[in-house]
Amino acid sequence: MNVLEKLQTIDRRVLYLLIAAVIAVPLLQRPSRHPRIVFAEVRNAYETLQKVPKNKIVIISCVWGPGTRAENEPQTRAIIRHLLMQGTRFVILSWDQLGSQLTYEDASEISSELGKRYGTDWVHLGYNPGPMYAIIRGLGKSFQEVFKVDRFGKKLRSIPATRNVRDYRDIGAVVEITPSGTVASWIAYFNQPFDVPLIFCPTAVMSAEAYPYLDSGQLDGMLNGVIGAAQYETLIGMENERTYAAAAAWALSCAHIFIIVLIVLGNLGYALSKRSTRRGGGKTIG
Repeated sequence: MNVLEKLQTIDRRVLYLLIAAVIAVPLLQRPSRHPRIVFAEVRNAYETLQKVPKNKIVIISCVWGPGTRAENEPQTRAIIRHLLMQGTRFVILSWDQLGSQLTYEDASEISSELGKRYGTDWVHLGYNPGPMYAIIRGLGKSFQEVFKVDRFGKKLRSIPATRNVRDYRDIGAVVEITPSGTVASWIAYFNQPFDVPLIFCPTAVMSAEAYPYLDSGQLDGMLNGVIGAAQYETLIGMENERTYAAAAAWALSCAHIFIIVLIVLGNLGYALSKRSTRRGGGKTIG
């Protein structure tokens, strides 16, 4: 029995350990190199936010919590950093109770790093339990009536970043960061009726459902899971920084390559063993 034939009988537990090692190495080493190839939908998301007028705000709608933090948090941090770097005001709306605290901490850390101020450059609206469709529909008509205070109970009319936000005309874009299909509510009740740009940041498993919306022009861009976040970091000048998004992108790429190699070797070994059996005059089963 040659080496290729032996590969077909490897204990699956050994394969699991090898996969774990392949994934763990990039996550532990945190390579600084980011993806050089940027998907068109990621670039479109970046360009859409670049074009937001300075007198308008961006709504960052975060549906995620600890369960999808590994994918949605890098997207959130990349979007927040971009907006703060270019001086575009934004508000964060969280639909998850635990996620509300996580998004506030992320924005606070990045704004402190960049020398920005809460209330002037950004505002956190706290946790909102819904119903989502009713709140989204009301935003376009009267922002101040739907959201009256921030997470600390301070009136939005008294906060510099939000005091002049009245309705959809003062909103430059919406960014929906979510592990579920909530983007349909934004399309139906806000972005299509009021013609406001919409960027979608789903987990990778949800991204396939978004391409029809991209093709139809209902979405103006998308960050596809943590890979999309790493590509977005490349666009905002972080291509040589050690970030979780870059490490995760490396880990996923290495795991995919490793699995493809195993598939090729397994099939090659099977073909050779079948060929050897035929030469020996034996019979194969199946």
